[in-house]
Amino acid sequence: MSVPVSIQRIAPLPPITIEILNRIPSLPDAVDPGFNELLDSEPQLQESTIQIANQHRFSDLHAPDLAQIALSVLLRQYMQRAFDVSEDFRYWRYTLACAFTCQELARFDNITGLQAYAAGLLHDIGRLGLIAAYPEKYANLLTLTNSMFESGRPFDISEYERMLFGLDRFAAGGWLAGTWKLPAWLRPVVGKFTDQPTEADRRLIDMVRSGTQLAHSLGFGYLEAAPRMSVREILSKHPAALNHWGALDRFQLGEKAWRASIEPRLGWY
Repeated sequence: MSVPVSIQRIAPLPPITIEILNRIPSLPDAVDPGFNELLDSEPQLQESTIQIANQHRFSDLHAPDLAQIALSVLLRQYMQRAFDVSEDFRYWRYTLACAFTCQELARFDNITGLQAYAAGLLHDIGRLGLIAAYPEKYANLLTLTNSMFESGRPFDISEYERMLFGLDRFAAGGWLAGTWKLPAWLRPVVGKFTDQPTEADRRLIDMVRSGTQLAHSLGFGYLEAAPRMSVREILSKHPAALNHWGALDRFQLGEKAWRASIEPRLGWY
């Protein structure tokens, strides 16, 4: 695959980000001396992580909680360096909401909350790459896309990405995942979900797909005018989650509770 020079020049994620991601599948539920030592090697990151944990009253500083916060701090800092201010905030809000919705869905499946959170946080790195490489062009494409959606006309943003940039966000995500050496467990969720995944990969893919749809339906979407699925339709693929949220509000399936749980956390970082 031919990759534009502008994409090739994008700064990689910090090495400690990759190290944390590699540890996620085997990270214990409680204290992990090895993970604490990893944070010790990055004093500023450690200070920010513990400060956020204490500020928002994490009851115990367990390794998964620290990993979640550290990953969020690292990706937030990366976006702040790579993006224009307005695009940075919009994209970050969407990405973080996806992480929280995926984490919530993980409560009802055999996937750890941390793994779901990280997958939701990083699932869209292909778009991240396109925004970083072509900030003005991608902002214009988003304006066009929203305008088309508002008018009810069909629009294939992937086709325009390929036309404007030489590859779409899925291809960009796959290339960045390989170049940045993202762990194998994460790679199936950063592409177009069309490879032949294992059963474990399929569960994570389905969760990320539903989590991103939920984030958009709840009002945290990046493409604001894009069509929205109902929460009931999204959760129909996750019966246990459907039963839980339906019990909170049988008419709205807990939409207010979903938003109320996400909104405050968007300001943590």
